Amino acid sequence: MGGVLTNPIGILLTYFLNQTKGATMYNRDQKVIGMLSKGNPKATKQICIFVVDSVRNQFTGTEKRLKEIKKFGANATALNNKVKNIGYKYIQNNYKHLHEVIHSKDLTMADKLVALTEIPNIGLVKAGFILQLCLGKVGCIDCHNALRFDVNLDKFKLNSNTKLATKIKKAQEYIELCDQAGGSRKLWNGWCAFIATKYPNHFDNANDVSRVHADAIVSVM
Repeated sequence: MGGVLTNPIGILLTYFLNQTKGATMYNRDQKVIGMLSKGNPKATKQICIFVVDSVRNQFTGTEKRLKEIKKFGANATALNNKVKNIGYKYIQNNYKHLHEVIHSKDLTMADKLVALTEIPNIGLVKAGFILQLCLGKVGCIDCHNALRFDVNLDKFKLNSNTKLATKIKKAQEYIELCDQAGGSRKLWNGWCAFIATKYPNHFDNANDVSRVHADAIVSVM
């Protein structure tokens, strides 16, 4: 089994086999992303870049932007935003450490969330997205999900003066919120359904939205 996890061809084969077996959305797309991350720190790097790109960006342009970033690096127009550019460079310089944090067996989920907020422009919410993609844990209650669940995200904001104990407490509260909202799978599939409805000219259904997550990341591997 270990050989399959580190073999990109084996991982992609699993992805397509899951499609033919009827696996859809989270059960298909998170699985392949998680397998890629577990077996390859460079995959974890691309996943983190995917999340940095997602901040205040329309999902419809994700694949195009990631391919541009892959080609031009920090000079990509998709990284014209100064903070995003800094975040991208941080990931490039620290992706092996980020990979170790994400897949550590010694850290709690709250510890991992807080550690991932060291990436510039990544707060607890987007840190939760990274863990959702890589591990199938926690989740992303972004502005769309916040409206769906009537949540005020201000309580989860951190700043340079926030003490570590407070960060951990907020991280634990965020994890609890994701659990109360139904967990990682329900958050993923519900968000995809919402986006499919919001952008009917771009996506035929929620399954198409979900597939973009895996397709965009695999395309830049």
